[in-house]
Amino acid sequence: SDGVADTFFDAGPTVQLEAVASGLSSPSALVTANDDRDRRFILDQAGSVYVHDADGLRSTPFLDLTDEIVALGEGLPNWIAYDERGLLGLAFHPAFSENGLFYVRYSAPSPDEDIDHREMLSEFSVTEDGNAADPESERVLMDMAWERPIHQSGTIEFGPDGYLYGSLGDGLNPYNAQDLDTLKGSIYRIDVDTTTEELPYGIPADNPLVGEDGRDELYAWGLRNPWKMGFSGDQLIAGDVGQATWEEINVIEVGNNYGWPLKEGTYCHDPQIGTSSEEQCVVESDRGETLVDPVVEFPHFDDEGDAVGFAVIGGHVHTGAIDALDDTYLFGIFTSSFTAAAGRLLAATPQDSGTWPVQELQVEGGLDIQVLSLGQDGEDSYVLGTRAALSEDPLSRSDGVVYRITA
Repeated sequence: SDGVADTFFDAGPTVQLEAVASGLSSPSALVTANDDRDRRFILDQAGSVYVHDADGLRSTPFLDLTDEIVALGEGLPNWIAYDERGLLGLAFHPAFSENGLFYVRYSAPSPDEDIDHREMLSEFSVTEDGNAADPESERVLMDMAWERPIHQSGTIEFGPDGYLYGSLGDGLNPYNAQDLDTLKGSIYRIDVDTTTEELPYGIPADNPLVGEDGRDELYAWGLRNPWKMGFSGDQLIAGDVGQATWEEINVIEVGNNYGWPLKEGTYCHDPQIGTSSEEQCVVESDRGETLVDPVVEFPHFDDEGDAVGFAVIGGHVHTGAIDALDDTYLFGIFTSSFTAAAGRLLAATPQDSGTWPVQELQVEGGLDIQVLSLGQDGEDSYVLGTRAALSEDPLSRSDGVVYRITA
């Protein structure tokens, strides 16, 4: 059959969704600045950051990078259903209220025809009143050649240690994820408050490969496309988008190897032919590292052939006003259909060891979006997405919406 597996997950709490922003093309993140102002910053993948406050979504962008972004949707191979490039990450400096600094990840055009685009990590500062970014203040921290138009992930977030963590996909070369001489397929960790003779940032002294073979920026590796990740307390949790059969969520710890492409989830993966199976699998890397299993995994299809969902969207542990969701890890599935906007909203209960049980949130009236991201502002949790189906060229439309999740 070709239906949707609507009973694959146990039924979880019922929630309502309240639209708080619309008219976006592809809302890719919602973040806050720790400056005691009631406002949320919403990224639109097409290149703008908007402020959402008590009066709603402000029409003038906080930051407009649309002229710096690679042309979305153009020149893509026909097997790419949704352009993953664009404005992908935003993080405010822990001392933002004093220094006015923030950081963005975005996809810029490449002057080299053999390179699809360049992945940028840049620092910006705000204008004196703090209400807008100063577009002339850009300081480039990373400028990475990206050969293919896919698997660049993009989330950036400051950890409780004050360092900046960033996610990078494997660039569509699975072997990058086991290559410690590249940052692709990894989580990196840098110190934005210092520089070295060679780099516009510092390297935390306790990064796992300092003084060893491999890139000093690396924090954890063996990931395919950790599109969305975030800190919940001192725990970093990342959703890693699957390829053949399995989607997974990992608790990211320093120096861990999460197995891609030797494994997909807990299953054996053959990177040569791109398939996963239940055959006896490698348990360690060529370097002798134990391959760390995910805390959540689910298949693209159930045993009957019905769709469970494609592309896990990592989220956060909910700490807001909905008692039934307290201390559960909220995350999403991008879609379970190629012809309808059919995302899913899920809640996993963290465990001290082993896998986390998962329930599907029951959304009153149904969930009418493909899920692109989740966010929180200390009070509430939000889910971001587009009402346009994959078959409707979502990035060319203004069907993006941000919902507040309510009891």
